[in-house]
Amino acid sequence: MFRNIFSVIIGLLVSLAEILYAIKWIKKWFVTIQFIPLKKLQNVFIYAPPEFFITLFFFYIISALIGGVTTAFFVQNAKKAYALLTGFILFIIAFIHIFLYTLPLWFKIIILPIFFPFSYLGGEFIEFLQRKKWIN
Repeated sequence: MFRNIFSVIIGLLVSLAEILYAIKWIKKWFVTIQFIPLKKLQNVFIYAPPEFFITLFFFYIISALIGGVTTAFFVQNAKKAYALLTGFILFIIAFIHIFLYTLPLWFKIIILPIFFPFSYLGGEFIEFLQRKKWIN
């Protein structure tokens, strides 16, 4: 039981670290928001161009996928279910994030449905590799 809890926590930490690092890394690509400190994340989102959010959207997808893979890798049974649990918790965090920060409406709409399917695909990927005996 504790292994499953720690697996979900590890998957969440990997996903959240990847998202925060992606925001920091993408911010350097855009001159208009480059010199705003990451401590003032609200200003980063206000002054960011649409290309920033499109790139961030793809990093959210990768983050959910990597979080699902990480969770499924460490869980013994029900890999897809725990990967979905990781996706659900990421969904809750994104939902809170939407209310705390000013984001474009189109970005608010498209980021919410990405966490479930991509974290599920991460769990499915690990199960596929285990069926092929590539991972013990």
